[in-house]
Amino acid sequence: MERGSFRQLKLLQTASQWQQACQTRSSQSLILSPEDPGADAHLNRYRDYLGHEFESVLLDCQAGLNADAICALCGTIVGGGELIILLPSDNSAMVERLLRFASHYFNNNALPANASDSFKKAQTEHQTLVEVLTSEFINEDSPHTHILVAERGRGKSTLLGKALAEVSATCAETEIIVTAPRKANAQVLLKQAPTATFKAWDKLLEQLGDSTQQLIIDEAAGIPLWATEKLCQKFTPWLLATTVSGYEGCGRGFAIHFQQWAEKHLSKVENHRLTAPMRWPANDPLEHWLTDTFLMDETTTALTPELADGQFIEHASQLQENTLRQCFQLLLNAHYQSSPNDLNLLLSDPLHRLAYTRQNGEVVAVAWLIKEGPVPKELHTPILQGKRRPKGNLLPQAIGYFLQQTWALSACWLRVARIAVPAGLRHQGYASELLDFIRQHPSYKHIDKIGTSFAWEPGVATFWEANGFVPWRTSHRLDSVSARPAAIYVRADSMGDDPSSNTSLTDDISRWAKAEQNWLINAHSKIPENLITNPLPHLLVKAYVNERIPFDAAHFALAVYYQNKHPADELTQYLSRPSCSLKQLAHYYDCSSKQQANVKLRKDTARLV
Repeated sequence: MERGSFRQLKLLQTASQWQQACQTRSSQSLILSPEDPGADAHLNRYRDYLGHEFESVLLDCQAGLNADAICALCGTIVGGGELIILLPSDNSAMVERLLRFASHYFNNNALPANASDSFKKAQTEHQTLVEVLTSEFINEDSPHTHILVAERGRGKSTLLGKALAEVSATCAETEIIVTAPRKANAQVLLKQAPTATFKAWDKLLEQLGDSTQQLIIDEAAGIPLWATEKLCQKFTPWLLATTVSGYEGCGRGFAIHFQQWAEKHLSKVENHRLTAPMRWPANDPLEHWLTDTFLMDETTTALTPELADGQFIEHASQLQENTLRQCFQLLLNAHYQSSPNDLNLLLSDPLHRLAYTRQNGEVVAVAWLIKEGPVPKELHTPILQGKRRPKGNLLPQAIGYFLQQTWALSACWLRVARIAVPAGLRHQGYASELLDFIRQHPSYKHIDKIGTSFAWEPGVATFWEANGFVPWRTSHRLDSVSARPAAIYVRADSMGDDPSSNTSLTDDISRWAKAEQNWLINAHSKIPENLITNPLPHLLVKAYVNERIPFDAAHFALAVYYQNKHPADELTQYLSRPSCSLKQLAHYYDCSSKQQANVKLRKDTARLV
């Protein structure tokens, strides 16, 4: 195989083609499949192989397209290698897109690769930056924090390893720690600096911070943003590198959010970008195919003044290519958990729509809409009992289960999954106007409730409340990525003749949720005494006693209930604190496990009920 040549793509459509490709695999290849026993691993294990290099990667996507796996592993293929994908049998818009761009970039008319010029440019780029990083570290008392972003295949890890090796050789007394989402992701870095100390990021969070220790984070987009921020506060961050596309968690969104945080909280920050590929020649058709197919191009999309201005709701598969690019770029940049699989969902799922506003050829607001419910009747009881949680239908299932509202499973919901406006046009009313348009759109006249779910923080909550949405649920657990509680907000008024059009019922839910949220966020706030007249605490306490919902889902209801029944009891004092956990209750009950404490609390509560 000639590593200086372009990489290739094969899109297979039959099982026999797949078997033939597997039989002729090279020794430096990777096969991932959810079903093939001869595969190296399940397709969902693709993250384990980031940071490696392969001559060929074979992905079995017959059971369903895994866009995240395709985008992530494409960057592990060296020049002259090939990506082989077994496509799903259904002819979805996403599959058609893969085939259409493949015929465009792999038409046998590609210009020959000029590998030597490409690699020289990459080597010069690397050498220059390594000199900057090492000389500054050696000669300055307080070096900058350097944030390095690049597409895959630009040699970020190699560069970090070289810089680390040079500094370690010169400043042996300086302790430098390397971390990454997984140790395998830092394999290339550690190969360049074999004496480096690697520690798992979650273990670093557990130990005491030490500002004398320098920190290097490779593949930073694969670590939750809140964890990266905490690591930078516990240690002295020197080098952080991340891929800006083709990664679960979307490196571009991560880069935007983290760079904004770093500018506010770190004293000296310098941003760098690698442009020339090291793993394959420049103008590689596989890279172009990947970028266009999955809309990962960061360059500003050209405006389309010839298209009509206005507000629209359409399925993504019906959008003109330029409009789709503008909408998806906005969604990517606004949300750091975005991923290539999002595009697959938008193009392939009939329940997903994009609402957008176009002004002078520019998309100035976009919302991702999902129809949810009604849930099949045979699933109602298992969902309410916590025995089933089918994929999808987030709002009806969350309200049905956590609030024990049977009607929610029979209602038709519209969920605003995301809403975004370009940075320079925010706070001008575009998002609010789009929400009004969505509510009044005739295609949603049958919808009973419109709601949203997001990682709660004051600014975002203020936006939704200003648009008539009120809290219906705030999770007691923090999201592992955002480190914020997930919140569900629902529009206060009904959109149709829904089963919850009983105003007193929705008012009870809203009052309960507001009180619970205030209790969770303002730890010292008192529990309102009149909440005991609300039907929610009785409903939730009963569900907890009957082992339908877990302790954290019933915690506030238990606090209200015990405060009303036994206000001076020691157990009431425990439960009235939002920070109270089953671990603390195990101490109160003098038992050896959280499970035993849970059983004892259920028994005590059953006597009251």
